[in-house]
Amino acid sequence: MTLGFLQLLKAIPWPERPAHPLRWVVLPTAILPAILWPPGLVAAGPAISQSPAAQAAATPTPPPLPNPTFVVVRADRQGYDQQLGRFVATGNVEAEFNGWRLLADRVELAERSRSVFASGRIRLTKGDQYLQASRLRYSDWEASGEIDDVYGVIDQDTMALDAQPGTPTPASMKPGPAFACPQLTADTPGRTVVRVLPPGRIGLPTMPAPDGCPGLELSRPVLPLEQVLKAVAFGPPQSGLETPQLTSPSSKNSPSSKNSPSPRTADPAAIKVDPRVRNVAFQQSWSTSVKLNLAAVIDTTDSLNSAGQGYRPPTNQAGTISRLRFQGSQIRIRGNRWTAEQMAFTNDPFTPAASWSLARKVVAVMDGQGVTRINSRSTQILLDDKVSLPAMANTTVGAEEARFAWDTDQQDRDGFYIGYNLEPIQLGRSGSLQLQPQLMVQRAIEGRTSSFVLPGESLGNPPGEQGATFGDMFGLLASLNLPMGWASLNAEASLATLNPENVRSGTRSTTRFSAPLNLPGHETASAALFGSYRERIYNGSLGLQTVVYSYGANLAGTAVFNRPQQPADNPSAMPATPRQKGPFFTPVTLSWAAQSGNYQATLFETNTLETLWRSYANLAVSSTLQLWQGLAMDDSEDPARGLRYSPTPVIPGLGLTMGANGYVTSYSDGAKQNTLTLWGGPSFTVGQFDKPFFDYTRFSASIAGTFLGGASPFGFDRTVDLRTLSFQAAQQIYGPLVLEAGATFNIDNNSEFYGDVSYSYVELKLQRRSYEVGVYYSPYDGIGGIRVKLNDFNFAGTGTPFVPRPRNR
Repeated sequence: MTLGFLQLLKAIPWPERPAHPLRWVVLPTAILPAILWPPGLVAAGPAISQSPAAQAAATPTPPPLPNPTFVVVRADRQGYDQQLGRFVATGNVEAEFNGWRLLADRVELAERSRSVFASGRIRLTKGDQYLQASRLRYSDWEASGEIDDVYGVIDQDTMALDAQPGTPTPASMKPGPAFACPQLTADTPGRTVVRVLPPGRIGLPTMPAPDGCPGLELSRPVLPLEQVLKAVAFGPPQSGLETPQLTSPSSKNSPSSKNSPSPRTADPAAIKVDPRVRNVAFQQSWSTSVKLNLAAVIDTTDSLNSAGQGYRPPTNQAGTISRLRFQGSQIRIRGNRWTAEQMAFTNDPFTPAASWSLARKVVAVMDGQGVTRINSRSTQILLDDKVSLPAMANTTVGAEEARFAWDTDQQDRDGFYIGYNLEPIQLGRSGSLQLQPQLMVQRAIEGRTSSFVLPGESLGNPPGEQGATFGDMFGLLASLNLPMGWASLNAEASLATLNPENVRSGTRSTTRFSAPLNLPGHETASAALFGSYRERIYNGSLGLQTVVYSYGANLAGTAVFNRPQQPADNPSAMPATPRQKGPFFTPVTLSWAAQSGNYQATLFETNTLETLWRSYANLAVSSTLQLWQGLAMDDSEDPARGLRYSPTPVIPGLGLTMGANGYVTSYSDGAKQNTLTLWGGPSFTVGQFDKPFFDYTRFSASIAGTFLGGASPFGFDRTVDLRTLSFQAAQQIYGPLVLEAGATFNIDNNSEFYGDVSYSYVELKLQRRSYEVGVYYSPYDGIGGIRVKLNDFNFAGTGTPFVPRPRNR
């Protein structure tokens, strides 16, 4: 949003010297909206709500510009200095255009230097996008400028919608957002945080307070001579700014009353910081992990070919963080790029922020397609202002990804390898192709490989050991995302070698051409054509199975019933489950799928390949009978209440979770496999995860029984776990420290796999509202590693600046 806002500054349609000086009284209706919108959409309308003096002076009406658009400009005082060629509006200046809204204390437009200057509580809003600053200067002649004390909120989910022109709402019907001052903190320059990789300690960064905010005289650095001269040329900054979010007990109901203390003289200890957010709701997560001692890569949970039998937690998904708050002391504009000494970003809607990242020596460039690419000399993630983790130094807004990647893959890559993410290749308007060349470090050191079937042998045979050639030292990951109107094409390919003799057994790929379906009563529905080559399928006690190739078609849908009613006054709000005294059923989820395709895979417990046509229909239903439910924490006084250690409020309760899952499968050789799985078990939560000791315990267990008719000839979908017992448990130890574990056992005493563990894991994690850091290990898979997860939130409001600043020195 920041760069888009700067780009709009360049679109100001600076006119030639007007024949009538009073034309500048109307020019703000064209110039100020141009700051907010591209020139093709800018038009002028009559200025209204001007001061009486300005209205009297504006009797000669200039000719209207073509294609007038309704625009509102308000100011307590307006004037034009004909000798200096400068229009000045002061006091509650406001402009609206196509839904964008600009508020400031002072706006100056200089004709001769073709520059605009704004100061004092600058706020820019449209939809879910928000930006504020204390000072803005931009020169069209120089194509340069600065913005000071920048803070804002960007929502990538609604940015495209907010960028569309819309009808503005009259200012008299909606008050503007109040200017947000940073929080007052302790003496932060004396604090240090632990840096992880490489080890060491660093000082906690701070940013100065904007003009008019408490603590200004303690944190404002000495300005360079150039900025001092500019301030003199454009006039002194506005003082006496109201800061409604900073209130003392005597001014709680009237922050701007005359009885309230001045921001510069108020006692910092008596000031309460309003977080200025409400309706906070968890949306999704971004997750990444570094795996150690890896025996197998589990990446098949979402496969269309998976039979869906047995319990297994989802794999780490890349995800996105769509809503960010950002802050910086100063942004410098130079053409189509902007630079900053420091820029901070956070995914936490509250202040103080539990997690935020700091980038130093930032350079951002917008290309011709509107994509912003950000480079920084160093970037770090700060967790609770105590721990510093290295982060990405290069990123593309909307497609964040670290440049270097490293991992361990014993099955396909013989161990440790390093990858490098190239710049995404743009395909059309919104398509992309991402490539990651890889270097097989451990394979190169050992000089041999045991990941591939020996040349000339059947792909159904197990891998054999052979000497590694030069081509075996390199690999490639490729990901294609190509929207095609109402449908989309997605494909992934993994080449674990570039040796031509091993490519056929060192390549895995999946392709899916899908389109959403609008079916009555469904939450989601889709139709897809799919294809795969050497796709891995997880099948309970049988472990990982490989399908040599498959192709076919799939239909799937999900419907939810018994959902709580949404609030009538806010239909878009997240529905909350009402507390009920007696037992009640939670929402019932109904999922169905139908698929038919051609498969080549190994037959059950053999290395023999067979090619058969396989078709199935699936229907699953699940719900929870809630026997008792406690009260959620009261967040009326503090919106962050109950979100201290969890992204969602923890509600105590006791329930019985149950479900049924049925498959009807047929094969072209006449074989059939029909299953009906019934499962259920208790689940309970104790505590609300708000106190520091043992205030959160979660446990769930499930017994599943399967009625089986027939048997699949293949191994990848053969049902062998007819009776299973699964459990998951989590326990708060101290503060955000949580121990979690889970496992699934085969309890069918008639099965050859009786007593086997089909999955198990244990994880010790540091869990907070906006992030999780966990160390995990799975004895079954042989996977251990470190996992980092950042949470994404939807919320209403602008929030407050989150970078700490000193209260005293």
